[in-house]
Amino acid sequence: TVQVTETIKDAMMKITANKHRVVIVLDGNTVVGTVSDGDIRRALLKEVLPISPVEKIMNLNCRTTTERDPRRLAELLIQEQVTVLPVVSREGSLLDVALAYEPFADPVAQEGTA
Repeated sequence: TVQVTETIKDAMMKITANKHRVVIVLDGNTVVGTVSDGDIRRALLKEVLPISPVEKIMNLNCRTTTERDPRRLAELLIQEQVTVLPVVSREGSLLDVALAYEPFADPVAQEGTA
């Protein structure tokens, strides 16, 4: 996750680290949007500075759910066609994140284990 005031560069670093191609944007603990690697790429092509806050480029219409049942969450990921689905309280506070897949393990870390 990133806070709305964090920079686009901060979001880029977190996306690289989490390998899900997206971060959830929070205002405090409330989900307010998402930023994907595609959002960042488009912003850079429009010459938005990497030191700009993510709130300038975030997707405000991100999908969220209050669902907690793992089977239903899996169905929602498919239905909503998303790879990351924030699970929120009725007030919008982030409780968890449902993931469509686990990112591939780092191949360098896997060397010599086969």
